[in-house]
Amino acid sequence: MSRSLGKYRVLGGAAALALLSAGLSAGLMAQPAAAKPCYGDCQPGVVRGFGDLRYDAPVGVTDQITVTAANGFYVLTDPAAAIIAGTGCTLVTPHEARCPIGPSPSIRVRALDGDDVVTNATSFPAELNGDPGNDRLIGGSGPDVLIGGAGADVLQGGAGSDTAGYSGPPTSTGVRADLDGATGDDGSADDGPAGARDTIAADVENLEGTNHDDVLIGNAGPNVIDGDGGADRVQGLGGDDQLTAHGNGAIDGGADSDHCVSDIRLGGVAADTFAGCEFTKVITF
Repeated sequence: MSRSLGKYRVLGGAAALALLSAGLSAGLMAQPAAAKPCYGDCQPGVVRGFGDLRYDAPVGVTDQITVTAANGFYVLTDPAAAIIAGTGCTLVTPHEARCPIGPSPSIRVRALDGDDVVTNATSFPAELNGDPGNDRLIGGSGPDVLIGGAGADVLQGGAGSDTAGYSGPPTSTGVRADLDGATGDDGSADDGPAGARDTIAADVENLEGTNHDDVLIGNAGPNVIDGDGGADRVQGLGGDDQLTAHGNGAIDGGADSDHCVSDIRLGGVAADTFAGCEFTKVITF
C-alpha cells in the first residue's frame, strides 16, 4: 500500500522496525483466502462452459462434486457449495447447475482444497484435479486424467483408458507410481509417509510423471507411460506398451510388444537406455 511520506513522521531504529513488522503482518492478513489454492484461469465456485464444462470448487469447502449428462446438458452438483452460474450455464438449485453439451464435449473440475470427492458419471473425457487434500477422484466410462495433487488420494479410472497424472501442480520431488492397484504405495513425500500415499486403482491404465526423476511402472495390460521430464525409469511389464522418457533415464518394455521412445528434443541430455523394447526411437528434433 503506497502512502505519501508527507503525511507521516519518519521513524528510526526500533520504532521503524516495529512499524515495518506490523505493516507486513497486516498485508499478509489482508490477502484473500481464495487466492492461495487457485492457479491458471481459476474462478472459485463458478461453473461455466461453451459446450464443454469447467468448474473450480469454492475454497474452504469439503466438496462432493458429481457431473452427469441428461437431455443435452451437463448436470453438475456440489451439495456442500453455493454454485455460481458463469458463462453458458444456469442454476437449477444453489447446489446444482446445467450447462449445454457441445459437439466436442470435455470436462475439467478442480477441487482446489479440502478432502473432496469428484465423480465423472458421464462418457465424456474429463480432467479431474483433487489439489491439496486427501481426495477421491472417480472417472467415467470415457478417457479420464486424474490428478490428485498433494495429499493421500485415491484415483479410480472406471471404464475407458485412464491416466494417473503427476504433471499438474508443481511437486517438490519425483514420484514412484505403479499400476498394480495396491493401497497407499504411489506418489511421493508430498502425498504422505511411505505406505500412506496415493492409491492408483487397478482400473487406471496409464501414467504421467513429473519434471523430476520418477519411477513409473505399468502392469500386465497395455499401458501408456510418459516420464514427462527428469531422469526417469519407466517399466512396462506385460502388455503392448507405449513408453516415453526424456533423457538420462532408462526404459524397460518387459514382456510382449512394446514401443519405447526417448524424446530428447529439449537437448542437454543423453538418450535413455532401452531394454525389452521391440520398437525403439530417439527423437532429437
